[in-house]
Amino acid sequence: MFDYDEKTTNYIKGLIERARVAQAEYADYTQEQYNKVARACAKVVYDNAQMLAEEAVEETRMGTVEGKVLKMKAAMVSQWHYTKDKISKGIVGWEQGKLDVDCILKIAKPVGVIAAVMPSTNPTTNMGANAMQALKGGNAIIVCPHPRATKVSLHCADLMREAITALGAPADLVLCVEEPTIEMTQAAMHYTDLVMATGGTGIVEAANSSGNPSLGVGQGNCQVIIDKGMEEKFDELAAAAVVNRAWDSGIPCTGEQSIIMPACDEEAVFAAFERNGAFVIRDEAQVDLIRKALFNVDENGKYTLNRDHVGKPVQDLGRAVGIEVPEDKQVLMLKVTKYGTDEPLCREKLCPVSAAISYEGDWEEAISIAKKNLLMEGAGHSSDIYTKSEEKQIYAGKELPVCRLIINNSNSVVGGEPYFTNGMIATSGVGCGIWQKNILSENLNFSHLLNYTRMYYTVPGKETPTDEEIWAES
Repeated sequence: MFDYDEKTTNYIKGLIERARVAQAEYADYTQEQYNKVARACAKVVYDNAQMLAEEAVEETRMGTVEGKVLKMKAAMVSQWHYTKDKISKGIVGWEQGKLDVDCILKIAKPVGVIAAVMPSTNPTTNMGANAMQALKGGNAIIVCPHPRATKVSLHCADLMREAITALGAPADLVLCVEEPTIEMTQAAMHYTDLVMATGGTGIVEAANSSGNPSLGVGQGNCQVIIDKGMEEKFDELAAAAVVNRAWDSGIPCTGEQSIIMPACDEEAVFAAFERNGAFVIRDEAQVDLIRKALFNVDENGKYTLNRDHVGKPVQDLGRAVGIEVPEDKQVLMLKVTKYGTDEPLCREKLCPVSAAISYEGDWEEAISIAKKNLLMEGAGHSSDIYTKSEEKQIYAGKELPVCRLIINNSNSVVGGEPYFTNGMIATSGVGCGIWQKNILSENLNFSHLLNYTRMYYTVPGKETPTDEEIWAES
């Protein structure tokens, strides 16, 4: 299973040896030095966002320059804001464990050399974030870029290497596979100490099979569920959803994939979306043209995205199927009557397209529709609901198979931006829990890239209850 050709093995082991030498030197740095070096990685991506965005779009042919600039700048700022003052070396502080007194001293130590697998959809944002988080904890990182984003990834790595060497840190704390292949990435995941894998189920499964601990994050399929009686929110939620869905031509995993609305409010919701930049298509024949363009289906009935339309504006998709989409429209909203495994358009679509589903019954029916869509694809990631009822909010929280449920706000906040709107930790890695075979069900941050020693002190004067007292029913 781990039998790689000699060239691949020698190349990856050579990178790891260089990284280990650098990391061994770096391990003796102070917390202040860790902070400065980690900051430099994030800041150089922030400072060069325009150039890197242009290079990424030119190379990958996906997304938009303005979307990627915003993504890099917002991610670097919000993640560094959370990370910068945290302790990541030596004594972190006291914990109580099972008692009500401080009796456990927590000490942080680096993991070593981390392999970070990048997606083609989000190469430099993830690289800047992952490098910053890794170096914050005293680690070295080897970046495995997507083959479709090799040039921009190598350039980004070079910029980070220059930034950290200007501070006197070893350049080889950040290394990048120069000629990425599937085998190169597999070997890097196998021979390093820890894997950070960002992408769909395929890359997460590969990371989980690497033989090393893996912090995989998964794909999204955000469901937006609207309750009855929310008319005053229609324009607000439509405006936010259109902006978020159109961002970077629909590539981000946080995009609103399905809008589930009361049948009695269908026309009002459609009108709100149209006022805010969506092009609503109700005609089933036209919807079917888009369905067939977006998805390929094999002889076994398995659907896969047509890469030709990933990260492209809706006008391009319209031209491909013979539908004229006005230039001022940013998102396609397609009315569908089925859901779950019966409707491919209820899957994740990496372009600015959302399915629209109406429900005739109660809140339970709406949640059931969303649940079926999520269990088909994207369970564990996130969704958002719009309802005034606390009881319905709690019901959705109990029923929906997601790690993050946003209440009366856009799914754009999943990455922790803007910083002060909720308690979401800023991240470029959205853990999806066991639903997607992720060890994380929270947002990835530097603390997941550390080993911890806990020193346990004996607490005097605590009386142990009798067995009878323990077994007594509360």
